[in-house]
Amino acid sequence: MRTAHLIPILLFLFVGGAVFAQETTARDRAVAAFDRGVQQLLDGHPKRARKSLDQAVRRDPDFLPARRLLGVACDLEGDHAAALDAYLEVVRRDSTFSRLLYYHIGDVYLRAGQPRRALDYLERFRNLQGRPIGNYGLTGEQEAGTEKNILETTLDQRLLAARILSDSLNYGNASALARLGPQINTPLNDYFPFFTNDLTGLLFTRQARDGDEDLIQGKRRGPQGDYSTSRFGHFNTQQPEGMCTLVRDGETIFFTLCHEMESGGSCDIHSGVLIDGRIQHTARLPDYLNSSTWDSQAAISCDGRQLFFASTRPGGIGGSDLYSSYRRDDGSWSEPVNLGAGVNTPLDEEAPFLSNDGETLYFSSMGHGGLGDQDIYFSRWNRQSERWSPAVNLGPPLNSPARELGFHLSAEGRTGFFASNRPGGAGGLDIYQFTLNEELTGREVTYVSGYVTDSLSGTPITEQEVVTGAGDVFRTNYAGRFFICAPPDQSLPLQVDHANYLPYARSFPIPAWDNRQPFRIDLRLTKPAAPRPPAPPPAPAAEPEKRDTQELRVLFAFESHELDAAATTALRQLLDGLDPDRISEVVISGYTDETGTNAYNLKLSERRAGAVARYLQEQGIPAELIRVSGRGEIPGGRDRRANRKVDLEIRMR
Repeated sequence: MRTAHLIPILLFLFVGGAVFAQETTARDRAVAAFDRGVQQLLDGHPKRARKSLDQAVRRDPDFLPARRLLGVACDLEGDHAAALDAYLEVVRRDSTFSRLLYYHIGDVYLRAGQPRRALDYLERFRNLQGRPIGNYGLTGEQEAGTEKNILETTLDQRLLAARILSDSLNYGNASALARLGPQINTPLNDYFPFFTNDLTGLLFTRQARDGDEDLIQGKRRGPQGDYSTSRFGHFNTQQPEGMCTLVRDGETIFFTLCHEMESGGSCDIHSGVLIDGRIQHTARLPDYLNSSTWDSQAAISCDGRQLFFASTRPGGIGGSDLYSSYRRDDGSWSEPVNLGAGVNTPLDEEAPFLSNDGETLYFSSMGHGGLGDQDIYFSRWNRQSERWSPAVNLGPPLNSPARELGFHLSAEGRTGFFASNRPGGAGGLDIYQFTLNEELTGREVTYVSGYVTDSLSGTPITEQEVVTGAGDVFRTNYAGRFFICAPPDQSLPLQVDHANYLPYARSFPIPAWDNRQPFRIDLRLTKPAAPRPPAPPPAPAAEPEKRDTQELRVLFAFESHELDAAATTALRQLLDGLDPDRISEVVISGYTDETGTNAYNLKLSERRAGAVARYLQEQGIPAELIRVSGRGEIPGGRDRRANRKVDLEIRMR
């Protein structure tokens, strides 16, 4: 912070302190410490001022002038972290306390070596100039002259410095660059890579010498194994098939076909479902997404709710532009929107890819003044302006004087892939692998795979809406499955309403996850109890049952939830001795031994209890009388087999 910007603040706050000192409230001691701090700063003693101002803030946490001036003292001492803590807390408590404070936060971030955050706050300060100064009260009026001076003399320079430093941070932010082996890279053009979540499967495009593009799949037994390749899908022809994108759910796939003459476009985007390695239920996207020109290279957000693609349709900025569309709650897509001049240029932009959190867009461009031919860039989503930020070149070693395109990140967000025709390759475009610096990735998410089933039969409930606490709507597929990308270490509240089942609402704790396989949750819906028929008249001289409760313990084999012959015999003998009309409730509790993880044991205990419940239901016990629960593992004990059990309690009338 420059002294010229500091003096007006000190003088204003010193006057304010004198006013505060006239109060006779509980704040008096805080005001006294504040007045000392102001004077100590004016006298050139920031260390002493910091101590006094810290006392003022501790005595009155809502005393924002003292907290703001504490940031000044910390900054003058060179403690950027403490200064930012103080400034940001002022903004958190009152975002309109001071417009000038946004500039000071950006300035401190810049000097602290965090240019991206500096750029964010410096741009906020500039954007806030459009608001009336009266929104910031007396502080705004007092700081108007200082703001005018900053706008005329220093803001553009600080913004330029933040942009340059932000760009320079990208250079060298990728490591472990290596070209994939000869099973993938050939003398032909190999590009547009897309990996499965566990890194054992790969889809990419290969272009023959005559220009025909085919989709190729690569498979390997482990993340470090050798690939075997083959043509992918049943639609490879003598005409081009373009970029293929698999949604993170591992099932939904988008691809480009360029020989559908009835569509009216030279290339159009299609979707399908990947089942047992084959694409089924293929369909061309609607006409308002596919135009009469070239539409290709779809990229899908982690949860499948945002679609990005490249198009040469009329009305763009020039060449091929990038567009976006979002999926509505009814499953349809919205009208596509051009991403604007921060991303698109009069030349070509293509091959979009979205980070897991949906807030960083990677793409290739010819028009942003890169290192050579076609370079890879990224843009961040600005939540305040609801726009994509100006594109930033990813720099070397990813970009070079040659051509780079087809950026892709693996499920964990750090291992990346792209194609380049740089020297040293097999010929044409080759696919390379790298590790991306964490600064350039999005926020972590956990892939959540949820299953909605009948609580007793386990039958999948298809085409069922699942609503999150935020109001987002997801729909189950043919297997009763839905897929969500959720923030880790938080709860995920879900709600299901089905006409044939009781309302379901539960909040699931979501852990951090490596996403090679999704984190599984189960939503088991329960049918309402059917009205009971009128009880028959009591038998005149029936002998009462001696016991009101019947109990049985059923044992299971290691890691099994199947009933063996001994278990079914014991259950049959128990039921044969009971009057079914006198059964009022059946309580089934499943357990496991301590072998395995807690999550695995909980699911296994639920399956064991469910196996007993299904057997009882098959024997005529009404489902509405049965209560099922999985209790997980029982730690300790010499005989682990005794812990692999289900406890059955039948309560009689």
